[in-house]
Amino acid sequence: MSKQKLSRRDFLRMGAVTTAGALLVGCVPASPTGAGGGSAPASTRNLTFWMWNTFAPPADELMQEKLNEWAAANNVTIDISRDADSNMQTKVMPAIEGGTLPDAMFAGAGIALQLTDAQALEPLTDHFTQIGEAHSGWQPRLDTYVTRDGAVTFLPYSIDTPMVQFRQDILEEAGLTVPDGQWTWDETRDLGLQASQFTEEQGSKLYGWGFGVVKLQHDGWCNDLFRNFGADLWDESGERIILAEEKMEEATRALNFAKEAWDMGLFPPDAPAYDYAANNKAYQEKQAILVINAASIYVWATENDPELAEATGLAPKPKDLRDTTDAGLRYTVVMSKESRNKETASDLIHALFASDIYAPWLEKGFVANVLKEYDDLPMWTGKRAAFNLAAQVGTYGGYPAPYDNAAMAELNSTDPPIGAMVVRVIIDGWTPEQAILEADAFSKRVFEKYF
Repeated sequence: MSKQKLSRRDFLRMGAVTTAGALLVGCVPASPTGAGGGSAPASTRNLTFWMWNTFAPPADELMQEKLNEWAAANNVTIDISRDADSNMQTKVMPAIEGGTLPDAMFAGAGIALQLTDAQALEPLTDHFTQIGEAHSGWQPRLDTYVTRDGAVTFLPYSIDTPMVQFRQDILEEAGLTVPDGQWTWDETRDLGLQASQFTEEQGSKLYGWGFGVVKLQHDGWCNDLFRNFGADLWDESGERIILAEEKMEEATRALNFAKEAWDMGLFPPDAPAYDYAANNKAYQEKQAILVINAASIYVWATENDPELAEATGLAPKPKDLRDTTDAGLRYTVVMSKESRNKETASDLIHALFASDIYAPWLEKGFVANVLKEYDDLPMWTGKRAAFNLAAQVGTYGGYPAPYDNAAMAELNSTDPPIGAMVVRVIIDGWTPEQAILEADAFSKRVFEKYF
């Protein structure tokens, strides 16, 4: 069956149905004006641009400064609106209905998809090709993720890659060898367990994994575990649930692995009560040796607990049969279809990827680069090399399908099946088969509404 289409008004009513999963040195010849060079036009041009405050305020300040510098160099009057990242949904969606979107803006991938489905964006297909060619190409899998029905309406700008963040000091004190690059799940389990046992012997036990065991996995560890072990809910079309029929063996192995880790005492006893801040708290308050979370933990430690930041090691999320890990496009660049300044907006969009804007913003932003030319920046050495590696193996919403859809968004919104299976097996004492069959039936009921 073909996917059911929503009217524009129905889509707007849905609000946050579509989510992102949670997916640059040199000149840009396609842009007639750069950030600081070129001959400015005779008359002043006007442009409105929306941006959002990130977890790294210095990056926000630098971006606004760079935008104003570009505007001054190119005789553009730019009106920059800054707001909290959490207000993106409530600010952008009414602007679609009211026809008050800016000429261009940053938007998370989920919002960009909503804007696309609402037919509110100007196609940027040619810009995507030109910018990629100017900067040695895009990171893997980005081209398929952003191309919908043959068109590109949003350009990736930053890759948000939750990381393994761990107490490297404790592992080294325990005499444990820290693997280079991406760890396996077996290594992640064994290192966490041995380090936890070491701290207990020292008289102050830390738990090996600061993961939550709840349905809505804010740290995403169990989603990655399933994917890494080869288990999938849906097939490569993104329209058919295959969990029980084709992935029973892989899902069973993943669930048994999680249950064994629980029985070993790797998780905190209160893991079933974790909320969205508990993962951060477990690491920041030195209760856990290893967590999986966004760079905000490391950024926080850098600013508020330098000793903890120094003791923290970073690695991409683990691998098993697959090395792919969940990644999101925290920011994309879009142009409003109703923009009255499309040429000027195009100039700005190209300038955003130029080295004098993008490279220093990356340095301060603790995100990963979207274009391969920036893989060679000096910042991708030492600890921060893990961010760049994670971006290269990362997959975006919908995997193993090329991208996500409304059925996936609904399925993972309130009662996500992977988290539910983990809770059933670890907390409720179900067998993996029982949990898998329940999740399979639930998933099929959701998907039947769309396909």
